[in-house]
Amino acid sequence: MTRSVRWIQVVVALLALGATRAQAVVTGSIFGPGSNAFPIAVVPLKNLGGDADARLGNAFARALSRDLDFSGYFKLVDPKTFIEDPQNSGITADAIDFVGWGSLGAQALVKGGITVAGGGATVEVRLFDVPARKDVPAVSRRFNGSVSDVPRMAHKIADSILEFLTGERGPFDSQIALTRGKPLKDVYVWTFDRDEPVKVTDERSIVVGPRWRPDLRAIAFISYREHFQHLFQVDLGSKQVSRLVPGPNTVLSAAWSPDGSKLLITREEGGNTDIYLADRNGGNLQRLTDHWAIDVSPTWAPDGKRFAFCSARAGSPQIYVMGIDGSGLERVSRVGNYNTSPAWAPKGDHIAYATRTGGGFQIVVTSVDGSGSETITSGGSNEDPSWGPDGRYLVFSSGEGERHRLVLEDLHGKTRKELTRGSGDDTSPSWSPRSD
Repeated sequence: MTRSVRWIQVVVALLALGATRAQAVVTGSIFGPGSNAFPIAVVPLKNLGGDADARLGNAFARALSRDLDFSGYFKLVDPKTFIEDPQNSGITADAIDFVGWGSLGAQALVKGGITVAGGGATVEVRLFDVPARKDVPAVSRRFNGSVSDVPRMAHKIADSILEFLTGERGPFDSQIALTRGKPLKDVYVWTFDRDEPVKVTDERSIVVGPRWRPDLRAIAFISYREHFQHLFQVDLGSKQVSRLVPGPNTVLSAAWSPDGSKLLITREEGGNTDIYLADRNGGNLQRLTDHWAIDVSPTWAPDGKRFAFCSARAGSPQIYVMGIDGSGLERVSRVGNYNTSPAWAPKGDHIAYATRTGGGFQIVVTSVDGSGSETITSGGSNEDPSWGPDGRYLVFSSGEGERHRLVLEDLHGKTRKELTRGSGDDTSPSWSPRSD
């Protein structure tokens, strides 16, 4: 079956079901990340008023094209080969040269227009099925917002295109927190339309382990600003930093509960580290693990009833799962003799972690019961995995020596995309929930 035929079948099936997103019938059966990519052309938005230099229309197309490329599902048609001038051609099906676009190999086409007035922007976007010579109403969108919202509008369209084709919404309307710098670090935030992340703290210290609060208004992190490891949070609106978990004891890591009402923290007391449960302000501590070996790096299950963590109770660091009530302790890691940095997928079906091998670390993805372990990286050192909000992709720190950058891979390791570049040492990524 050709990709063109499959595309037409998707359109027909969806239209027959009323073209609602809840009734999407394609669930990865067209193709997956890293397979034969689906040819799509993304045309800059036509100026419908107020964008005379086409700056915003071009920025929208760049952001959308990057998202689709990062997904691993698409092959972008080279803009140098486009048959139409976006500013002098139509944006509705009756005004599009589908034969010409088909001759370029495009199976899908994205076109639209933008109107700018008084700092506001209105964007209309349509996805067209080139072989069928029609638009796809299920993906067509109209957005209203500020000029600064235009890149985010592109991310929303990318997510909608992925949802239409695969039955699952994409992950691109989201953000990634990370630490950057050497030897001193700070917390930065990166989005998929940016080349460089934006600095959000000024710690002038060693900073590790940023974690998003689920409401996206704050990021928790560990800082040595008081000469010992303590837990802080930065309010992203005011940029004010406040300390969580009072007292002299060091805190090595933290993770917000899915509803943001609680924290799991790694706290040292009497020379030993264990996992504690705290309220959202770091108070009312309740000890969850009590073992002579180290227990660190907690990560919540999406149902808020269990957590995974790293423990050396078997003689070497391994990944375990247990209930918040202390029940059901089980070892998850089955490969390697040194495993750390667990991350629980948002669907609840997988746990990723880093395993030490060959002088570096590689990323392993496994089922929650430890079965079906798959090492998805090779070469260099790859650490600190964090799941995207759709559970299909991971971001992690990858590099050799002192230079690390953030890399995206799908959960089977078939597509790999470098997200950050430059001389910054980018580590400890934390992928946010979706922005709405």
